[in-house]
Amino acid sequence: MPKSNYHTSGLVAAALGFLAASPALADAPLTAAQPQEDGAGDAAPEATNAPQLSAGQQAEIGTWPADKQTAYMSWPEETQGYYWELSEPRQTMFWMLTDKDKIALTAMTGPEREGAWSQIEARAASSPG
Repeated sequence: MPKSNYHTSGLVAAALGFLAASPALADAPLTAAQPQEDGAGDAAPEATNAPQLSAGQQAEIGTWPADKQTAYMSWPEETQGYYWELSEPRQTMFWMLTDKDKIALTAMTGPEREGAWSQIEARAASSPG
């Protein structure tokens, strides 16, 4: 198997790992992102690439509880931007994923990402609550 397929398979496994580990999406706790170990000096370049938020998006963030705001701000810019591309139902399900799964899902593209979402949505539909 080519090296890129191993990488792709790993991303899919990481993004969907919660399906096997979580008995119910509705009960999944929101966890803050773990500190990144790849260097504190990376903060400045990331800030320059932060997604441009509309006034409505900024207002929505302002209504979130502090822990949710902190969790959102801890995500990489790509993940923050991807969040706003999602439909409202998918945004709700996105919060139920671990931060690691959010980042892995963000890294996916095309059919791979849609396949992951199909599984996430099926799991959410079958979860009680």
